[in-house]
Amino acid sequence: MSQSSFNENELRNWIKGTVHRFPNLGLADEDPEEEYVAQDAVSDSELIDTLNISSISALPKNLIFVDGVMRYRVVGTIDVQNIQVPLVLAHTIAGAMKLENKELYPLKKKELLVVIFPFDVTSKLIGQSILPSGVLTIESGRVKFGNFLTNSDREIIFSDTTITLGEYKDQSGQLTGRPLINGYDLIASSKIISTAKNRIKEILRTLELTLIIDIARNITDSDLIIVDGPIAPLFKYAGLVDPSLRGIVRGLNDRKNATDAYYILKGIIGAVKKVIKIPSSLTTSFIGLNNSAYIYLWTKLIEDQIEGREENYISTHILSSFFRLRAELISENYPVFSPTSGLIRIDVPLPAIMDKDEWLNWIPANHEEVNDQGKVKIKQLLQNNVNSRSTLTELSKIVYSLRYPLPSSSPYRNLVELYPIKEVEDWLKSCLLSKYDIATLGLF
Repeated sequence: MSQSSFNENELRNWIKGTVHRFPNLGLADEDPEEEYVAQDAVSDSELIDTLNISSISALPKNLIFVDGVMRYRVVGTIDVQNIQVPLVLAHTIAGAMKLENKELYPLKKKELLVVIFPFDVTSKLIGQSILPSGVLTIESGRVKFGNFLTNSDREIIFSDTTITLGEYKDQSGQLTGRPLINGYDLIASSKIISTAKNRIKEILRTLELTLIIDIARNITDSDLIIVDGPIAPLFKYAGLVDPSLRGIVRGLNDRKNATDAYYILKGIIGAVKKVIKIPSSLTTSFIGLNNSAYIYLWTKLIEDQIEGREENYISTHILSSFFRLRAELISENYPVFSPTSGLIRIDVPLPAIMDKDEWLNWIPANHEEVNDQGKVKIKQLLQNNVNSRSTLTELSKIVYSLRYPLPSSSPYRNLVELYPIKEVEDWLKSCLLSKYDIATLGLF
């Protein structure tokens, strides 16, 4: 049959008999956020359990919500051997609000003004330092983010995009920063700007982590920190918060590092509203994942190889709870794009459901890749340990109970975003410098 002989009626009949139709007739073109959902399937994952979840009438814990916001502008250029190299200024804020006795109120925030530029490579070409006298970049390893919280004022820091902010293992196994910008890259202004934008995201994550660690050290068992987004990528930058915490990133086979990680992680969960990576064995349908949470263990450490791409980093000490937050709204008010619409992921660190001895016994052999015995241990923990299973169920139910009221947001976020986190974001955005203020800094 030629193309021209295939008419519209035949097309309708073919679709009717072959294609599973969406619950409504909408399209997702006007909401690009959905395009980022379920981009990659991860085979290094294993279904551990399935939990029935429902709303609970009273929250069993005081909840602390952490989020961060940023705004940036290219404010001008610096002449480097007749090449005009863009300089970027950014305003970043990390903040927390606490929900206690049904009242949500600001708890703490920290602001940084960040100057981003490939300082090292340009200074070498010019033959002298471009940095102000006495100023260090955060990549020097001598700037401690933890110290910023002792000062409530907005602080100014400098970041050098010549190298990565995060550390990576080189061929000899040593941790070092990878080169990002070379002398021949300086003419590529879009690369300079996009690298700066990724750096701002990483600095914001580091600032969020700084705030999280500070709060985690002072909470009780009746408190729970809910972070907007995945947890594992934040901890790549723990060494920037405090050099003594550097080992909790890749040195969890050491008992001291594992102990430090336990006390930070046991009171934290992450609420991921854009689920970029999903387990390859997760079966979804339009009626699936309703009132059920699918618990997955990531069985292999997946490194982040691209600056600013947090979805490329997955850690083995995280359990992820997948479910739909507001499944009943999918066919009501949203142009459904795919079967994974409305899916959220709750990241639960194993210390949240393990006691310290269980954690210290489990993590040394499983910190990079979970062996068969490690998988069995986690399954046994959830099947036989009443406390562990009930805690994991409670944490999923806490998030599920926050499904209403709806945040005033985009159509897709109305399916996946928690109202208190949206409130934190709005509060912090109200504190951001305007683009005009950033762009005109230094002009007056």
